[in-house]
Formats: sequence, structure tokens, C-alpha cells
Amino acid sequence: MTRFFRLTAALLILAGLGCVAFYFLSPPEQGALRWDPPTVKKSLMTFAYKVYGNPAAQNGRNFVSKIVFHNDGKGSVRNFSVSYQIPEYVPWTTEEAHAEIPPGQTVVKLFYPQIPAKVAALANQTTATLETKIRWADKSGQPREEILRSNIELRGVNEVEYTDLPKNEILTWYDVFITSPFIVAMVTPNDPVVKEFCAVITQRTGGTTAGISGGSQEVWRVMKALYDYMCDTNMRYTSDQGVPSTMGDVRTMVQTVRMPRDVIITNQGLCVELALLWSSVMEHFGLKTTVVFRPGHAFTLVWFGTGPSDFIPIECTAITPMAVGAKGRVQFEDAVKMAQQDLREQKHQIWLNIQQYQAQGFRPPELPNIEIDKIKDILAKRTVGVNAGGNAAGGNVNGAENAKIVPVNNGTEQALPQGFTRWTGAGGMASVAVPANWARFENTPIAGIVFAAEDMQSTIAVNIFHFPQLQTAQDAIKTAQRAVAAANGAQVKVATTQQKGTGTVYTGTTQSRLGSNTWVGMFQPTQNGVVGVFIGSSTQTFQRNQQLMQTLIQYARLGNGQ
Repeated sequence: MTRFFRLTAALLILAGLGCVAFYFLSPPEQGALRWDPPTVKKSLMTFAYKVYGNPAAQNGRNFVSKIVFHNDGKGSVRNFSVSYQIPEYVPWTTEEAHAEIPPGQTVVKLFYPQIPAKVAALANQTTATLETKIRWADKSGQPREEILRSNIELRGVNEVEYTDLPKNEILTWYDVFITSPFIVAMVTPNDPVVKEFCAVITQRTGGTTAGISGGSQEVWRVMKALYDYMCDTNMRYTSDQGVPSTMGDVRTMVQTVRMPRDVIITNQGLCVELALLWSSVMEHFGLKTTVVFRPGHAFTLVWFGTGPSDFIPIECTAITPMAVGAKGRVQFEDAVKMAQQDLREQKHQIWLNIQQYQAQGFRPPELPNIEIDKIKDILAKRTVGVNAGGNAAGGNVNGAENAKIVPVNNGTEQALPQGFTRWTGAGGMASVAVPANWARFENTPIAGIVFAAEDMQSTIAVNIFHFPQLQTAQDAIKTAQRAVAAANGAQVKVATTQQKGTGTVYTGTTQSRLGSNTWVGMFQPTQNGVVGVFIGSSTQTFQRNQQLMQTLIQYARLGNGQ
């Protein structure tokens, strides 16, 4: 029995030694590298070359190429690496290496090439080649190399394609415009040409556009100044449809969209070009904007707050009356109403928040240098005949139904201080005189304010109210408080109330996120409802501004001359 156990043990030892020998002497299991056919962009929009090099843009969906590698073998794939180039544009990249790919594992490679700025100057569509170099060790351990080649079409200068999805993947209208965020890269608030254009707008508003943060009323004023300048200088909307384009299984609409500088220089633009110009100008002034795409059209929203409806939309094409079915000049207020109606009625909309998308990586291209003196000359010649207040010579751009700015010393009013101009409205029941270089605007977003003037330097502001349906000053002050609160969240507090004839004089303060203002004003019942004039300034400068404010009060008129 003992001999049997000894024999069995010896056999087991021999078997174990045989297994060990087999393990060490047999060749190791080998890997088997395989890859799926590469996914390569059929075409690239050259103006957006920075987008393709940024993995953060749209969560990385804008890669130029994607390759999925598999190890189907029982052993590891060793000494694996990938690099690529686009001859004439992108040199061979540094190899992305993996010492081994374990059996059954998958490796995904996404390419975000750093394309040079020179591609943005390509006048016509140009074919380029993406070359991908794959290296690994074969079963015998010998190095292997293979180069894959795919053609890519580089779009001509400023050509926009609105989708990059294959035809069989397009299910909704939104898929047709899935690459519309690329146009965000055409918003150029820092372009020297845009800066010069903005300087003209600043001059027309009395030099008070820097660091705009005064809520809806101030944003309204600057938007109106830009719109009126476009109309006064005969900027025009031009119509152009996209051209169908097919590359492989991708069918898209391609449209040449010029940069805002080109719209400024030529003084005309497509709806999307005008929308991009509006965004560029407003962003230069420090305001946030959104470009809205809907079927067949684009326009701009300008934000004055952080709430979901704290914006003013503008129908950019209304500068050309025929474009919106009008026979005569369309006033700014009506252009805003058109955009508001469009927002309400259109089911399909894509909102492109400019600052958010540019922060993701949709950044403008580097623009070629330009002779700024020539741009200044163009703008200067274009502005001839357009006064600082925003009115073309001989044109009526007031926009108020029964209000007008009357020239100083026109023979119907008492002589005003030098440099002042008078506004009269509310059916002749209200008028006020203000310095001619102050920013002035009518029909503001705050219900009841039919005229406003302000000076950013002194912080003085004048507001004229008109409530045609009301009969008492008490109702008017309460209605004004609600209107201001609804417009920008400010709280209007009345400090004192004093009867003066049939009118009522008020003093008080307005508190908002921007600070405190102190004011004095009066509401007067008239045959055309209740009218009022309120004059104030920042609480910090209220006492310092007393002399000028007293002059404004002296020349204000309510009712029959109070």
C-alpha cells in the first residue's frame, strides 16, 4: 500500500513538472488587432478651424476623425501607437502610445487637429487628405505599420454647412441645423472694425455705452441707437438662400455667411449676418446676446437681466421695410414687436447663447489686418447728414405717435439754456427740456414711461409718464411703482407727498441691484389722463446735482403749463 502511494505521488510530481515545462516552453498567446472603418468628417468649415481643435466644444462631438480599435486575440497587443497628419496643414502629431492592449479590450481614438489659421483664407473648396499612421507588434513580435488615408473637403471662405449628419440619421428639423452653433464663431466683438462701428454708436448716445448695466431701459436706449443708425445710413437686408450640397451620405444646406466686418463695410447683409452684427456690437458693449434660428430666418435677443424673459428681441431685417411687408420706415419699437411675435408663433427654434458657446470653444478665427483709417473714412462719409441725436437730415425717426423733439428757439417756446432741446408729448400735456447731448429715447419697456433722458456722467435721469386711462395722481404713483418693479425688479419708495394745485409732488428713492437713486417728481391729472415728470440721480450724487436738476424742473411743463 505504501508503495502504491509513493508511485502515485511520483506520477503527480512528474505531471506537475510537465505542466510547468509546457507553460514556460510553449509560445505565449498572441493579440489580434482589428479596427473599425474610420469615421471621418466629410468636410470642414474653415472659418471655424479653432472649433475642430477643441475637445470641449459641444462635449467633443466635433472631432475630425474617430477610430475604434479592438484586440480580438487571447493575448495582449503590444507597442501600439497612433499618429496623424494633414499634409500642407497639420504635421505628423506626437504618437499616442499604449504599451499593451489586453485581450478583449477596446481603444477609441478621437482626433482634434490644430488646424492653422491659413485655411480660413481658402477662397474655394479644397481637398485635403487625413493620413493616420497605426503601429503595433505582430504575433512574432515584429513591428507593424499601416497608414490609412481619407479625403476631407475644406470649405471655401465663410461657407457654413448646417448639418453633418448622414441622411438616414436626420429625423427632425433640429437635425437639419445641428451644426448651427458654428456660426457663433462669427461673433467678433473684439474686431477693430466692429470697435470703430461701436465708436460711432457711442458718439450718437452721448458717449454713454461703456459698461452698460442699467437694466432694460438702458439696453433699450442703446439698441434703439444702433437700429436708428442702421436705418439712417441706409444699411440694407439682402436675401439669399442656402445651396444644397452632398458629400458621401451627408446632404446639407451650404450658405456663405460673411463676418460682421464685411457687413459693416458693404452696409448690407443677410438676416443671419445682421443677427451676427447685432450680437457683435452688443457683446462689445458688455451685453449678453442670443442668436435665434427658426425655419428660414435668424434674429437676435439682447439680455438686460438673468430671468428667462429678461431680453429684448430685435427683427434685424426690419431696417429694409419691404423685407417685413412695410411701405415706409419701420420704427425700432415695431421691429421689437415683430421679433416678439415671431418668438410666440414659431414652433421650431434654436437659441444660441453667444457667451456660453464661445466659452465652450466656438471662438472667432484670427482675422486679417485691415487699414483702420479706411474704415474710419467709410463710416465718416456714411454718417454725413445724420445728426448726433440719430435723425437723418430731413427724416422723421421719432417713432412716438404724438410726441416730438422740438428744435431749440423755434419761436414757440421760451428761450432755453444754450445746448438744450425740448421734448413735447402726451397730446401736448407734457414737455421737458434736457441737454441735447444726453441720451434720449421714447416708448421704453417700462409701461407708462413715454420719454426718458439720461446722462451717465452725472447719473441724472428724467422720465416722463403718461397714463391715459387714469384720473388721479394716487393711482398713477401706484401704477408707476408696479411698472418699474415688473420691468427690472426695483423697489420704488415714496418718502413725501405734497399737494400742489390739482397735482401732487412726490419725493422718494428707487432701490435696485445697481444701487440707490433719489428723485423728485409730480403727477398731474389732465384731459388726456395723468402725466408726470420725475427727475433724479444716484443717491450719492443727488446733492451735487441740485443746480442742474433745478434747471430741469424749471423748464418742465405738465397739463396747461404747470
